[in-house]
Amino acid sequence: MRKRIEFIVFMIKSFSINKLAFPIIILLTVMVAGCKKNSNIELAKLPLTNIHKDPIFKEFIINTQNQYNSVRDFSVLKTNMADGKISKAEADLLPSLYGYNNREEFLAAFIHLSNIKSYLLNKYDFKGSSYDDKKEAILKTFEQINELKSFQTAYQAPLKASSNSIVSTFIVDDCEKIRRNCILSVAAEATIMHLGCAALDVTILLGIACHSAATLYQYTAGENCNLEASKCK
Repeated sequence: MRKRIEFIVFMIKSFSINKLAFPIIILLTVMVAGCKKNSNIELAKLPLTNIHKDPIFKEFIINTQNQYNSVRDFSVLKTNMADGKISKAEADLLPSLYGYNNREEFLAAFIHLSNIKSYLLNKYDFKGSSYDDKKEAILKTFEQINELKSFQTAYQAPLKASSNSIVSTFIVDDCEKIRRNCILSVAAEATIMHLGCAALDVTILLGIACHSAATLYQYTAGENCNLEASKCK
C-alpha cells in the first residue's frame, strides 16, 4: 500500500499538469482506493452448523465447565459479585476460590480460555447467529462431549455437593430427566455468556468479573433446576 502511494507521488511530480497527466492521476487514485477497499474485506465466517464437531470448541466447553465445577465456595463468589464488579482485593482471592494453586496459574488459565475464545469468534459467525442457534449448537456439543470420560465430572448438582455427575448418573424417572435437561440448558446459557465476555477480556479485572457473573448465573439457575426437580414427585 505504501509503495503504491509513493509511486503516485512520484508520478505526479514527474508529469506536468497537462491533458495527459490528469487521466493518469485519476487512474492511480482509483487503484489506491481499490487497494484500500480490498484490505478491509473480512473473510467469511463459518455458520455454527458443525461447530459441535470442532475439537477447539469442545476444549472450550470442557475447560469452562471444569472450571465451574472447581469453584470451592459459591457463596463467597456471590458475595464478591454482589455489587456487579470485582475489586483488586477480591480478585486476589479468586485463584484459591477457583481451585488454583496461585495467581499465575489462574491468569494462565484465563488467558488460555481468552485465546481459544478469540479463535472461535474469528472463525465462526456468532454475531450473525440467533440466541437459539447458539444454544442449540452448544447443546449438540454437550452431546458429543458426554461420550468423553474427561467430562464425567461436569454438571454436579449445585444443591447436593455429594451428588453424582448427571453425565454418569442413570436417568431414574421423568423428574431426573427434567432436572438434567434443565441443568444442561442453564450450562448452555452460561456458555453463551462466557463467549459474550470476549470484549472485556482485554481488561483483566472486567473480564474476570464478566466470567464470574456467568459462572454465578450457572450456579444460581442450576439451584432452581434442582429445586423444581425436588417438587416434581
